[in-house]
Amino acid sequence: MNMTGVRPGDAFKYEGPTMPNKADYWVTFTSTYEAIEKYILPPPLKADRSVPPEVRLICFVSPENKAFSGKVTPYQGFMFLAQTEHNGVKGRAGWEYVDAVYGDKSEVDIMGPWGVYFGMMKKLGDIRFTPLGGNRFQMSVDRRGVRMITLKMSIGAEMEAAKIDAINAGISGSGATITVREIPNVDYTGFTERSICVARADKNCVLSGWNVSDCSVEFGHTPEDPLDQIPVLEVTGAGATVNAGSKELFTEMYVLDSLPLDAT
Repeated sequence: MNMTGVRPGDAFKYEGPTMPNKADYWVTFTSTYEAIEKYILPPPLKADRSVPPEVRLICFVSPENKAFSGKVTPYQGFMFLAQTEHNGVKGRAGWEYVDAVYGDKSEVDIMGPWGVYFGMMKKLGDIRFTPLGGNRFQMSVDRRGVRMITLKMSIGAEMEAAKIDAINAGISGSGATITVREIPNVDYTGFTERSICVARADKNCVLSGWNVSDCSVEFGHTPEDPLDQIPVLEVTGAGATVNAGSKELFTEMYVLDSLPLDAT
């Protein structure tokens, strides 16, 4: 367990949140249910068709992330989320690109076992945050020499306290974070575990925020990640926030459903 820093049973023994002062730069856009099911949600999850087909794209930086052991392990990422429902539980599911904050990818080798444990796919990428002007920024991720995501936005005035309260209420009302844990068996013919898991979304708290305007999203293409097949029909919301993610997001996670263990 040298990549996680601690063995199971001894984790999350430190004080305070797992992810203090995590900065999110996010945009929500409408797409299609078909694209959400094909490119965003892990199987067997399906899009929640009782709500609009929206995708939340988040560029985030977690410079004080403490993970399992409490040792600071900085990382950043680009996360895709979309609404889903399983066994009567509504929530959001997706996956993310991850990178080191300060250029040394050996600092984020924890992301492999973390992705398996949490049930959210994490792919390495080269993530950059580039000023384009006094308050305009470009966030991007490259993978294997290909620009996969370009997100541009202008940062405006700080949000009022009432808006922060409304965002936190929206987080609580958006449902859980739903993931799919799949652990292969010893000869890789099937699985020793396939579980749909639930983590409480209200364990993330927005501390402050800034209004955002003039957002644009562009996707690139590789055979493994054909992101350009995700339609960006209309940007419906955006913001920049500083958040805290508590330990309970992980310690109170539970199994919602067990799936068949055979490979079919």
